[in-house]
Amino acid sequence: MHANLTQFVSRNPLFRPSDLGLLMERLHTHAIKPRLSPEEFHEVVALLGFNSPQEFGERIGVEARTVESWSRFGMSRDSAQLLLALLSYRNRLITAMDEFEQCTQIPLTSFFEDHRLP
Repeated sequence: MHANLTQFVSRNPLFRPSDLGLLMERLHTHAIKPRLSPEEFHEVVALLGFNSPQEFGERIGVEARTVESWSRFGMSRDSAQLLLALLSYRNRLITAMDEFEQCTQIPLTSFFEDHRLP
């Protein structure tokens, strides 16, 4: 690991000693913190409105190999936080759309469906 860390530091001209804590947190997050399980990943993808993880990857522009890895082994905590934030954003958006439709009688849901937006 020492060689990898030295290589990282030498290749990154913006690396500062104060970044060492962030780097250690990143390693801790990927190696030790609990991952989002494959089952949880599939559940979140479905809650986001996608039929499959593959469709999710294609529609948002994530490589198929990465999606396959998430489907089989789960996601690191960092990636999972981003995915869960997207789900939270989607839920807030749906609530706002429902309130807008109730006030204006203008259906936004069909607009999103027509444009294949999650």
